[in-house]
Amino acid sequence: MITVAESVFAAQFDSPMTLGRRLAALGREVPVVFDQRMGAPLVLRHKDVSAALRDTATFGTQFYGMGPMAASMIAHDGAEHTRQRRIHNRFFSPGVSRRYEERIVPIAVRTFGSLEGERAELVEDAIARYPMQVFLDLLGIPDDVGDQGLAWVRTIVSWLGSPMEEALAAPGMQAYQELSDYTRTLVEAELADPKDNLLGEIIRAHLDEDQFSLEACVVAVVGLILGGFETTIQMMTATISSLLLNPDALDQVRADRSLIEPAIDEAFRWANPSAGLYRLVLKDVEIAGTPIAAGSMAYFCIAAAHYDEEAFPEPEVFDVRRRPAQLGFGLGPHYCVGAPLARIEVRAAVDALLDGCPGLRLDPGQELTFRYGARGFVQHGTDAVPVVWSPRA
Repeated sequence: MITVAESVFAAQFDSPMTLGRRLAALGREVPVVFDQRMGAPLVLRHKDVSAALRDTATFGTQFYGMGPMAASMIAHDGAEHTRQRRIHNRFFSPGVSRRYEERIVPIAVRTFGSLEGERAELVEDAIARYPMQVFLDLLGIPDDVGDQGLAWVRTIVSWLGSPMEEALAAPGMQAYQELSDYTRTLVEAELADPKDNLLGEIIRAHLDEDQFSLEACVVAVVGLILGGFETTIQMMTATISSLLLNPDALDQVRADRSLIEPAIDEAFRWANPSAGLYRLVLKDVEIAGTPIAAGSMAYFCIAAAHYDEEAFPEPEVFDVRRRPAQLGFGLGPHYCVGAPLARIEVRAAVDALLDGCPGLRLDPGQELTFRYGARGFVQHGTDAVPVVWSPRA
């Protein structure tokens, strides 16, 4: 057993790969071990993690049904999950996603291509506000709700990430209700005056599947905002910090922007913002010789799987040409439905940042630190990315 004091999830490191390397090294000795801080057994080997994420009959997500996400897709398996997934796939189809990209690229240019001066702290100066600006535009939400939207999302996600902390419950529930009420007014307005935006696509997808209700659309919109906010921030932070920490890879991406997409995947592996996923054990099971009882929780450690040498040779090397089958978006039926949108956002942001900040590099006078729980959420990453760049000609 790993005590709270010994858990690497309580430590801070100067490299994003340290968490995964340490957990993978532990996994080579013992594939499953209970971690007191995480309150669950850690499953550490790639083959066990990937198999479990595909096996929704044994490892489920129904525990989300006890909170505000009870009606959302993540809380269901089987027929209900399939139904909701089919609807979501309609408004994330390749054709629709291309239209989103046309709207996102100008937002990225405004956010990352117009940074003033010759230095910045990228998280607070740009990255943290970017996903909300994207959602405001795609959903047709007035700009003046931006700060309030950020406050709602941060309060709700903090609660969802620490459901046992009673102090977070009341503010979280209130913020969820207020966000839902506001979203309901947006859906009603869109029904009265349809437009060509993401909100309209969500409504049309439900209508086309003969599954429309006001509440179903509200749940879908709120779920996208909650699922695509902090996760996208950490995805961007992981990609940008990975490139900055690997200057040769950054030079390759500067010279060939088609490498941005594989760089995103390699950063999701190397810097592992999705450190792992909890699952509810639905029936007695044995993983790598370790029995786990039905009704308990297990933590499937993506960070460790990403540094499993059997799956990724030389895992400590950041290689933009590796094209890894990373697990950061999950696997199987619960693969992240918003992954296409997140990729568009990150790709556009990196492209705009490289164009707008020539000679971009880490601020040599500042240090990067990485930890589980960055920015107060259940993600692995950094709170700040201090950078400098060359004066524009």
